[in-house]
Amino acid sequence: MSFPADSVPRRRVGTSGEGFGADFLVLDAEGRTLRGLNPTAARIWALCDGRRSARAVAEQVASEFSTDVGPVLTDTLRFLGELQRKGLLDEVRAPAGAAPLEDS
Repeated sequence: MSFPADSVPRRRVGTSGEGFGADFLVLDAEGRTLRGLNPTAARIWALCDGRRSARAVAEQVASEFSTDVGPVLTDTLRFLGELQRKGLLDEVRAPAGAAPLEDS
């Protein structure tokens, strides 16, 4: 199961991500290290601020990494679903008729 493309991902309150040299680690609210992220995944994590849709996150990542959005969207949605299952991410649905902010 993947994350819905039009939903807005937001890092769960209390979670954090920190870069240590070439490594990027995500901590849950209890301070346990749950995941080491590669640069692409770390960028996705950073963009999950509750302001842009999952689709907009994928579009931003594809633009920054100069690659096609199709495969990036598929991988982003799968990754967001995994973060959600691990309790690191919440899905915020935009109010009816309102679009989330889309930053580029």
